[in-house]
Amino acid sequence: MQDNESNMSAQVHNIRAAKRIVNTVKTTLGPMGMDKMMVDGGGNVIVTNDGATILQELDISHPAAKMVVEAANTQESVCYDGTTSTVVLAGELLGNSELLFNKGLHANVICRGYRKASKWATEHLDTLKTPSKNHLQHVAQTSITGKALESSMEHVSELCVKAVENAKGEFERIRVMCQPGGALDDSSCFSGVVLHKEFMLPAMPDKPTPKALLINTGLSADKSDDNVQLSLGSAAEYQQYKRQSSRDDWVEKAQQIASLLPEGGTVFVRDSVNEVVAATLTKQGISVAHRIPESSLTALCKLLNATVAHTPEDLNEAVDAEVECKTIGDMKYIVVEGAGEVTTLILRGATKQTLDETERGFEDALGVVCLAYNNGNVVPGGGASYLNAALHLRSRAAEAGGREQMAIDAFADALESIPAAIAENAGHDPLDTVLTLRNEHQNGKVDAGPDIETGGSCSMSDNDVWEPLELVRQAVQSASEVTISILRIDDIIGKRTE
Repeated sequence: MQDNESNMSAQVHNIRAAKRIVNTVKTTLGPMGMDKMMVDGGGNVIVTNDGATILQELDISHPAAKMVVEAANTQESVCYDGTTSTVVLAGELLGNSELLFNKGLHANVICRGYRKASKWATEHLDTLKTPSKNHLQHVAQTSITGKALESSMEHVSELCVKAVENAKGEFERIRVMCQPGGALDDSSCFSGVVLHKEFMLPAMPDKPTPKALLINTGLSADKSDDNVQLSLGSAAEYQQYKRQSSRDDWVEKAQQIASLLPEGGTVFVRDSVNEVVAATLTKQGISVAHRIPESSLTALCKLLNATVAHTPEDLNEAVDAEVECKTIGDMKYIVVEGAGEVTTLILRGATKQTLDETERGFEDALGVVCLAYNNGNVVPGGGASYLNAALHLRSRAAEAGGREQMAIDAFADALESIPAAIAENAGHDPLDTVLTLRNEHQNGKVDAGPDIETGGSCSMSDNDVWEPLELVRQAVQSASEVTISILRIDDIIGKRTE
């Protein structure tokens, strides 16, 4: 009996530790969710209502709480959004498990019921789906609502859809660049790559011939590890030796590059470039951009449909590329246009802190639009799909038989916590909202969700509130899996350190 109580104590301890994480982010859910201010020991401040950012910045030591955070990270990496919904759902499932423990249910019975409920719920979501083709902008607006971007919702959602369509739904082909100054409405979408760089020497042409080469290395001398001693009579002799020993080699390499760009062009180099090389290329009308980050070099490869050379000797042929050094705001950038499908979003904002929150919101919106674009289906948002799935589970719970149906009913209750939390964060009574929504859904209004303005319910379809089917499906699966993993732990044991 004592061992049984010890096991139960470990499970309850894990549940309560995980629920503390849930309570931290629950008030950020929905269009009226509140912000969190996080301050570290150095006084650095982050103000956000993005669940993924909050969970990443939390100092968490309890292993069960870490498991919930890992589930949220999975949701973020797969669907780019929905982390708060995943965590809230997992917290409610765990809380309901504790109530089932008190009624005498074994953890394995609860786990079997939760697995069955998760399978039925995700299958039922397919009956609610609608083709996403005409709802991409609505998906972006749903993601943006309640975030810093909401003030320019129409403009921001149009930018997101334009960027995703230009990139053919590939999130990796969309780049986001922040530019302090101006307003959010000044943000723009550019079909190409924008580099926060200038050409290496002022004498280089700002708009070179539309040809380019990409080099995935440097054009400067590496530091030698050999212990070589050399005796010279004076500083003048040393300078002459240094110039003579390396200058000819670098001039030769520069001429080799210039031979591939007879009419001029641009060379993009990942690492540093020797001044002799830069000066020689400048005389040939060739501009050089050096210290290009690897991610930018990869984007240039996709944009120009080019293969990057690992050494100057590997260079074969220049590719077509419209390159220009432009001033945006008060800073200079290198703007590259090509035939490939790479898009850059240039975000404007008054302060760096504003821009950081804007960038987080944009990335979430871009991610869910890509998800809807690629998956091809959306479901009503605002928790409507969760509540409809809950009603479906209750109608089938008796099929499970025995005590498992109690776990299935508990899973249905947890699904209803999503619209309940959205209503509660908007200042309305969660219980009244859920009861109203149940009645609407039972009468066939499968798109009914919480009305955050006046309370009660409203049509999510009429209000253009949609979210990707895959996002809701993954949230249900992630929450159920992490809950089952935590419930299966019946003891916490210290292991020896290696």
